[in-house]
Amino acid sequence: MSALLDALRRPSVTNQPPTAREQWRNDIAVLLVALVALLLGWTIRNAVVDARSQLSLGEGLPTLEYPRSWLQQGGEGLLFQAVDPASASTFDARLSVALREAPEEQTLAMAEMTWPLQRSKEFQWFRHLSTTPVTGPDGRPALRVEYAYIADPTRASGGNGLPVVVRAQDLLFLAGEALDTRLVVVTVAADADEWSEHADQFQAIFQSLGVKEGEQ
Repeated sequence: MSALLDALRRPSVTNQPPTAREQWRNDIAVLLVALVALLLGWTIRNAVVDARSQLSLGEGLPTLEYPRSWLQQGGEGLLFQAVDPASASTFDARLSVALREAPEEQTLAMAEMTWPLQRSKEFQWFRHLSTTPVTGPDGRPALRVEYAYIADPTRASGGNGLPVVVRAQDLLFLAGEALDTRLVVVTVAADADEWSEHADQFQAIFQSLGVKEGEQ
């Protein structure tokens, strides 16, 4: 057996070992193949991550885009909701859309005053952080309301997970005719500890609606 191993280890008499130049060339070829494979993998990964689905908010309303990997999920009183199944938190990052009937005299100025109060009745330990006027879809005025609250995502399923501090933003704008005015509420939310990880996705959602900083 030892003789067989020695024979296998012995350099072939028919093949000369590669020169230093040949060895360098082979190493460069292997490196290039590895770099191409990494670039291809990175491109495929970005294509999957950046893939978008479209959601029409209804006749006369804009269309928004959200990550295709997010899963649709029902929600009481919501037109649409999608969550990120890759969220590490028990509170999945999410997008939701609601349409609320608005009185004929409803204005954004009124909504700016009443909306935080309404949200405080819906969420526990609600904290209003800021309200910023922005340019919304089709150049119409809009408001971006940022706030935080405490959620208990595992309670409904009987779990004993810890409550979560949620950070969220509501985009508010009015749509429709004078006699059929609706308040459109587009909400993005995530565990406060994961907010920075989803910030780019949330910004892309608002940008797909044509939202711009500042009033036009």
